[in-house]
Amino acid sequence: MSPTLTFDAVIAAAAADAGLTGAQARAALTGALGLLDRHAGRDALAALYAAVEGAETAARSKAAERPRRGLFGGIMASAGGVSGAAVAEAMGLLDRLKDEGVDKAALKQLLPAARDRVCAATGRDLLGEAVRSVPGVGPMLGDG
Repeated sequence: MSPTLTFDAVIAAAAADAGLTGAQARAALTGALGLLDRHAGRDALAALYAAVEGAETAARSKAAERPRRGLFGGIMASAGGVSGAAVAEAMGLLDRLKDEGVDKAALKQLLPAARDRVCAATGRDLLGEAVRSVPGVGPMLGDG
């Protein structure tokens, strides 16, 4: 499958739909992709990366690095197994995004807008499939 969409186009469309700046949308979507790159199912990611030019590069960029965890995130990561680590990382991402002016409510508008853009261009909910492959993080990433 050749890319039918660019990551920059997803950012621009989702930012406009969610009422965020491009920089805010880029920070949130890049962080979410980084989390997915570390925890999502490989098949779901491969399909997303093939369809959205620049998504894989963004997911593995410095801006997508694993956020630091607080005390509660550390407890979740050690107690919750694989899904606990992903949930703890998602909590750390939410904390980091607050510094960018992106709260949980904004994220719950942004990520569905990005999913809609990807789905409209590809005919599949590729971003949603990747999110759903990570147990426990869907509600934090706008899928629930």
